[in-house]
Parts: sequence; C-alpha cells; structure tokens
Amino acid sequence: MWTLGDVFILILLMAAVGIWVQHDRFRRRALSLAQQATEKAQVQLLDQSVSLRKVSLRRDDRGWPQVVRYFGFEFSRSGYDRFRGHVEFIGLSLSEVELDLGDPYWRHEKD
Repeated sequence: MWTLGDVFILILLMAAVGIWVQHDRFRRRALSLAQQATEKAQVQLLDQSVSLRKVSLRRDDRGWPQVVRYFGFEFSRSGYDRFRGHVEFIGLSLSEVELDLGDPYWRHEKD
C-alpha cells in the first residue's frame, strides 16, 4: 500500500526527471545555435560544448515571471586566443546569441 510519503517522493522524483530533460533540451539547442553562430562568423567553437552559467527569473512585458537561462561557450579566431560567447533563453524562446569579438580574456603569446 502506498503511503502519502511514498506518493510525495514519487512526485518529487518525476519533477526532477522532468527538469533534467527540459534542461538537456535547452543545452542541446544552445549548442546547435553556438555552432551555427561560430560557423557563420568563421571562428572555431572550442571544446564543442556550452555550459549553463546562470538561471534567473525576469518579468515579461505582462508582468509574468519567466525563467532566464544563460549558456556560455568559448571560441577562437586563430587557435591561440579565446573569446567568450553566450546564448540566452527567456522562457521557452531564444533571446540572443552573442559572440564577444573584443579583446580576448586569454591570449597565448607565440614564441
């Protein structure tokens, strides 16, 4: 016989799996967008990965809270420098994809 505690644990487990699956979908979408942006800019996506940098809440135009997901990635022009980029989702929609082509935060000096 199921107790109320068992049902509560089952609901928590199902919610955790649902959150993980949704996060994985956003991560895969962010990786695809980062690959497209770096190919278009003719730069190299480093590590072939994106990482979740920040999750926060922001209100939309109607005042409803929306989850903001900020995925970061790194790319290089020459293989000796590293630049940062990011993909941002607000709610379920894409907000922006940005490549920071300013000064690299790390630069390898050639001999």
